Amino acid sequence: MKAVATLLVVLVFSACSSPPPRPVFSDFLEIREVVDDDPLAARYTTAEGEEHHLDDPVVSGKHISRLQFKPGKDDSFDLIMTLKGAQEARWRRFARSRGRQAALVIDGQISRIFTVEDPGIPVENEALMITIPGVAETREDADKLDHYFEERKTAVKKEKVSE
Repeated sequence: MKAVATLLVVLVFSACSSPPPRPVFSDFLEIREVVDDDPLAARYTTAEGEEHHLDDPVVSGKHISRLQFKPGKDDSFDLIMTLKGAQEARWRRFARSRGRQAALVIDGQISRIFTVEDPGIPVENEALMITIPGVAETREDADKLDHYFEERKTAVKKEKVSE
């Protein structure tokens, strides 16, 4: 009986000792609803120092399967995100109400505030792609962000292999 108790303690300790591997885009990329009228919501700032209150994440990095920059309007670059599985339904519910403002948060700082567009009804065998306009002003900025995302993705994959 004593051996069984010892074995259970060792099993629990070993299961709890190593952290689970982080998803590819977690901890540094989120989309949150802007709720400036809620004083109890989390406060975030933009690069210019403007403060906004943001709700819980609607989409976090672990729910994104692909990130890509494409030229947009006004000589800026848009961020195109493809969501994974069930997260599509959550985004569609969130986006249904027109006029909502959301913030793209990168490393705890607001990168861009944008108006959420209704993606419409789901189409079978088509992935939902979210477009966030004007995330980067120049091609160099877009390349830097793309490289930053790829570095995060590569680092986590190496962690998973070494475990």
